[in-house]
Amino acid sequence: MHANRNKKAVKRVERGMMKANRIRNLFAVFAIILTTFMITTVFSLGINYVENMKLMQVRTEGTTADVSLAMPTKAQEQQIRDLEYVKTVGTQYMVGSVTKKNDEGRELSIALQYYDNTEWEEHYQEAIKDLEGKYPSDENEIMMSEDALSQLGITEPKMNMEIPLSYYDKSGEQERTFTLSGWFHSYTGTGMGFVSEEYCKNAGYTMAEDGVLSLSLKKMPDDFMRIQRDVELNENQSFSGAVSMKSSSGSVIAMEILLVFFIIGSGYLLIYNVLYISISKDTRFYGLMKTMGTTQAQIKSLVKSQAVKFACIGIPIGILLATVVSFGIVPFVLNQGFEEGKSMMDAEVFFHPLIYILSILFSAVTVWIACNAPAKAAAKISPVEALKFQNFVPKKMKSRNSTNGGKLHIMAFHNVFRDKKRAILVFMSLFMGITMILGVNGIVGSVKGENYIKKYYDYSFEYTDIQFEQPEQPNKEVPQFDEHFVKQIEQIDGIKRVDTRKTVWASIDFDEAALEDFMKIKYEDSGYKADGKSYDQMLTALRGYADAGEYGCYITTLDNDEALEEYNANHSDKPIDIEAFKQGKTAISGTDNDYFSPNAALVGNTLTLTADSTDGKAMDFLIGGSFKYDDYEDNLTEGIDRRKFVEIVPDILFVSEAGMERLTKEPIISALGVDVQDTDDIERIDTELKAVNNTLTTSEWQFESPVNRMEMFDQMFYSMNLLGNGAAVLLIVIGLVNFVNVMLTGVVARKNEFAIMESIGTTKKQIVKILTLEGGIYALISTLLIMTFGNAFLLLVARAVPNMVDYAVFEYPVALVIGLIAAIFVICLSVPAIVYKAISDETVIERLRNFDN
Repeated sequence: MHANRNKKAVKRVERGMMKANRIRNLFAVFAIILTTFMITTVFSLGINYVENMKLMQVRTEGTTADVSLAMPTKAQEQQIRDLEYVKTVGTQYMVGSVTKKNDEGRELSIALQYYDNTEWEEHYQEAIKDLEGKYPSDENEIMMSEDALSQLGITEPKMNMEIPLSYYDKSGEQERTFTLSGWFHSYTGTGMGFVSEEYCKNAGYTMAEDGVLSLSLKKMPDDFMRIQRDVELNENQSFSGAVSMKSSSGSVIAMEILLVFFIIGSGYLLIYNVLYISISKDTRFYGLMKTMGTTQAQIKSLVKSQAVKFACIGIPIGILLATVVSFGIVPFVLNQGFEEGKSMMDAEVFFHPLIYILSILFSAVTVWIACNAPAKAAAKISPVEALKFQNFVPKKMKSRNSTNGGKLHIMAFHNVFRDKKRAILVFMSLFMGITMILGVNGIVGSVKGENYIKKYYDYSFEYTDIQFEQPEQPNKEVPQFDEHFVKQIEQIDGIKRVDTRKTVWASIDFDEAALEDFMKIKYEDSGYKADGKSYDQMLTALRGYADAGEYGCYITTLDNDEALEEYNANHSDKPIDIEAFKQGKTAISGTDNDYFSPNAALVGNTLTLTADSTDGKAMDFLIGGSFKYDDYEDNLTEGIDRRKFVEIVPDILFVSEAGMERLTKEPIISALGVDVQDTDDIERIDTELKAVNNTLTTSEWQFESPVNRMEMFDQMFYSMNLLGNGAAVLLIVIGLVNFVNVMLTGVVARKNEFAIMESIGTTKKQIVKILTLEGGIYALISTLLIMTFGNAFLLLVARAVPNMVDYAVFEYPVALVIGLIAAIFVICLSVPAIVYKAISDETVIERLRNFDN
């Protein structure tokens, strides 16, 4: 036999095959279109998701900076600027706040600040949008956020319009008419006003007293840990991280690898499946070509040439469709969600040329690899094998001696596995698509607002008196809440409990013996030592505060048995006498950290406290314990600051209700924590609480509602749900298309076999039952794969999720698993029978005459 070297003849054969197999061609092109569409869309959605989440985080934080340090010295600032891992250093001053009240008598929330050029351009501009005008340069110029302008009643700002403001700065209360130099849209929810460098110079602002350094680091969180070791801080200084720091683990890496594998595998299986079935159908044709001298290389080239043509048509169409989805449909859907209040973020679609370059390369490689195995199979077919070939019948038939081989379910089982490669294609396609959607939903379902609330908030609703959170309180605190207000809240249906924090400022007798160890530790890291003052000079200054009645701190109540018991479990060497604490005999000092623990030096000493109230009397309290930040965290007390900044004084002292009664009968309710019985009643209770809030005549308080927090959270993750599930749906569609394609072509190819079966007495009803049982076997085995290997994948997701977001809690998607398995069974049981009924309209005689494959 001589090789056929006529390339033109092979080309004519190829053209003839393309014309004769139009339906096959459509399936192949559709497979490539769908695969390319999936690859491009998944890449696009993935990159856009990552970019949008970064943007949302930046907008929520209000900065791209990683770390900030308040009131740095010149030496610290220079040292920080010299660190090689610090990328950019910006400067900002907290200038003051607007004191004007709105029509309801509430204080406006407008902060006045100054940013230098680096802070404004490098750290802040990415966190805002719709910037109009320019940053202020003259002393009387101001730039404001739309939130701030709205609070002032300005809805249509104009350049250079006059803005009269009453505000506090470091010199006290001020009145000034500013000129508006620009405005912008921010996302922090706080009104912002920016003044010029000229204003700050004339008002006497300095970095050491009023400034904050904002740092962008090269690698988080490693560099955050490094800078804390490399830069020596004063007693009241600490680096604050502006963004959350994520960690990684083997589970995260393994899960990411599996996700990529699923995406690659699904596309490969779809294209391979179409070409494999097509070549099986054309087996006799390739055998006849062999008899005419066509070589294996020519047959391979023939198959691959057709695949290339399919790719040249399908890849551009797939990319075009993905572009329409990425830049048209997705932003439209997102904007619809935003308009409905589902997201406070705008729909941002990021264009990355790399997406399309990778998609084209990846799709082309996928097509090439997928057609390689079918091309080899076609090239290996011998003329003799081709003449006796029966479509989808394995080359080696096993002989079975069985008494139940004629039973329908046995026949169905053997039919499913008569071509193991085809069966594996279906199982893998369904398994990967469904496991992918379960994985995506497992991740998305874990990052919920409810989990965020449970992680970071102690109560459903929280009230705080912001007077206690000010660094210096120029006047005596005015009570914001009273017992009547607390009873009004308790009477609301669905309220589980209302916890109150009562606080009073108390002077501390300057007992040098009791305070000595504490003061020596504080002195070593104090401004006194930094300024060159001796320990004795510090004592003289502190005695002056004590003589003026200004040496003291806030005393607040602690009613949390679990916190005390946990403290004792962690500090078994020096436990708190819980009974003595409850009886009001002892107090607990706070709050230290692992590197600096002066308050712990107070333990075992007795302090004499005198409450600043009409009935305040000197009372002795033994300091029975000292909290570190890890020992006790409570949103209702952690913001409490100092009435007057006296550097060498305990930060805060905790007492029981009995201890507070010893100090005074007139403590101020500084905070309220409200828990509900059923989270389903949150919105109703929120409405009723707001009605009660309107009865208050005071304004120095804040109300934190889970409704607001959860709405903001859902707004931020609306796109995450949409994009993540969109990508997962694409994969499951590919799996179902693979199944439908296999069953469709399989039933069509076996129509002669069914005709023979009918000719020997098998009824159509029995054949339909066999096909239905085959579909059921596909569904059953796919379900078994999902419940075993799929659940193993979900276990990786469950382990990885907490490493992605610290508040995430994995929940097994039971309802989704049941729903998807039910859908698999419905489709697998119905499709084969529907296809058979569609091709069995001809009579048995007509089908037997058409015995050619």
